[in-house]
Amino acid sequence: MEPSNRVILQGYYGDKIKKKVAITSLEEQPLKITDITTDIEDRIKYKLKTKKKGKEYSLEIKTRSGIKESFQGKVVLKTNIQKKPELKLLVIGKLQKDLKVSPQYLYFGIIDTSKEVIDPKSLKRTIIVSRVRKGGLSIEKIEYSTNWITTEIETHKKREKYSVVII
Repeated sequence: MEPSNRVILQGYYGDKIKKKVAITSLEEQPLKITDITTDIEDRIKYKLKTKKKGKEYSLEIKTRSGIKESFQGKVVLKTNIQKKPELKLLVIGKLQKDLKVSPQYLYFGIIDTSKEVIDPKSLKRTIIVSRVRKGGLSIEKIEYSTNWITTEIETHKKREKYSVVII
C-alpha cells in the first residue's frame, strides 16, 4: 500500500477531505479484492478503482459531509492471496474547528455575596476568540443568561482575533 497503510484525513469541520491509496500486488498470482468492509461507514465513503487488472488498484477514501468530530477506524480489504488474505488500513480523521476560544471555560471562584461592595477587578475575566483558517471574523452579538454580566470587545489583527472581557 502506498503511501502507507495509514490514511490521515486532516482538515476543518464540515470539509470534505479525501485521500488515495495505491494497492499493488508483489506476487505473480493475480490480485483480486473480493470484499471491502469498514467500522466507520457513517464517517467515510470509499471507492475502489482497478488500474491494472490483477495487479494495481486505487482506493479513494473521503469524509462524509457534516462530520463534526475527529474519528478513527479501519478499512479491511479481503483478497484472494493466501499469504495476505486481508489488507488492513487505519483511517484517522483529524478535524479542527474554524474558531479557537481560549480559555474554553471561565471560573470566577466563590463569590461572597454577603459583602456590600465587591471589587469589580475580581470578577473580570478575558477570553480570546480567533479564527484558525484564513478569512475574517466578526463578532456581531454576545448573548448571556443573566443581566449582571457585561462584556467589552477589543479587536486585534484585521478582525482575525478578538479579546472579550467579561465583567
